[in-house]
Amino acid sequence: MHTLNHSISIQIGNIPPSKELFLKLENAFLIASTHEIIEIVSFKSNIEIELRAWARLRGHLYLGRESLKEQYSYKIQKISQDSFSQKASWGKKMKGIETSNPKLKDLELSDEILSKAPDSNGLMTRGIIAQEGSTVYGFELSHKEQVWSQSVASLYEEGKNAQWNATSDIEWNEIPTFDPIMEKAICQIMTYLVENEFSALYIPGKFISKINPYYMEVPLFLSSLMNDEARHIEVFTKRANANGGGFQYSSEVTQRSLFSLFKEDDYLKSSFLLHVMGEGTFIDLLSFLEKHIPDETTKKIIRLSKRDEIRHVTYGMKHVKSAIEQNPNRINALKNSAYKRKEFMDEVSSESSMLLESLAILAGGSDSAIDYKRGFDLVEELKNTMNENRIKRLIQIGMDEDLAHDISKVHTPNFM
Repeated sequence: MHTLNHSISIQIGNIPPSKELFLKLENAFLIASTHEIIEIVSFKSNIEIELRAWARLRGHLYLGRESLKEQYSYKIQKISQDSFSQKASWGKKMKGIETSNPKLKDLELSDEILSKAPDSNGLMTRGIIAQEGSTVYGFELSHKEQVWSQSVASLYEEGKNAQWNATSDIEWNEIPTFDPIMEKAICQIMTYLVENEFSALYIPGKFISKINPYYMEVPLFLSSLMNDEARHIEVFTKRANANGGGFQYSSEVTQRSLFSLFKEDDYLKSSFLLHVMGEGTFIDLLSFLEKHIPDETTKKIIRLSKRDEIRHVTYGMKHVKSAIEQNPNRINALKNSAYKRKEFMDEVSSESSMLLESLAILAGGSDSAIDYKRGFDLVEELKNTMNENRIKRLIQIGMDEDLAHDISKVHTPNFM
């Protein structure tokens, strides 16, 4: 018999015609290209009828049998359409997800990340080859510029290395007993922090399932971000309860401000409002608390939480900056989102008075007239610092100074 070239050989030894054999054939033909010839090498001389029947059933062409030394070669040509549009790579690793295994350090990096995820990309990331006809998920966020930050992979790694435990890493039994006025102020502040952290937890949760997992690092980072926020909620709750004070009051302005963030359905605008404007300002508040909190344990809580928040703001800054660089017209959309939020907030034209009083008592050291006035002045200085730093962040992401001033002025009186 004339020898036909083949590109795939399957060594089956003494395996009889069975589920085990046909499973191997099924997979070999799945990844083979149309018209490729697959050789099945067996010790058995009498499986021709079964192989011919299997080939006919699958729409392939049985080509015959040849005798080899002590074995037999059966060849089948694939006739059906290709099941995969491309072949999986070997000896490559995915960009952005590094390995610490020294054996793999010399592997070639995979191709550059596409600006748009393939339409066939389902619940898989880049490098995985989809079978033709697979379900199309239609992820809403399937363009790189919608979600990407160049630092997202390193921020994800940083987040893993910076994990801490709200139970075991905090010296809860070392929190001193404070004057009831001071303790109540701290509990009111913790109440406010918990509200805002729920916002920072739930908002990324709205978007995670809309992000195409082709951009794998982004949902992984957001998952770590959500874990951070969950830990912050836990630790601020525990601090509110530590001395028996418990949660205090939520103001209408706080809830309305957080709702104005929660209802934003555009991911870029949400990232701008939450990470750049809100959490950026929140970092200034945490710095203020870290400075004025009177005990070391609560200072540690604030310091560790602030370290996490800085990472979240870094992602938002680089994400929004990258999007603006791709399309400078987006600045107008971001500006409009800030003004639209202000219009929504204008219906409650006030600040969270209980929060401000608590901050003044904390910063002043007591609620005596002199201390309270001094603390109140420090809170006013904090507001100025927040405004100055918002302007700096807005300029860093690509806005001109005048526009940065205008947008910063309309930021919510709730800080976040």
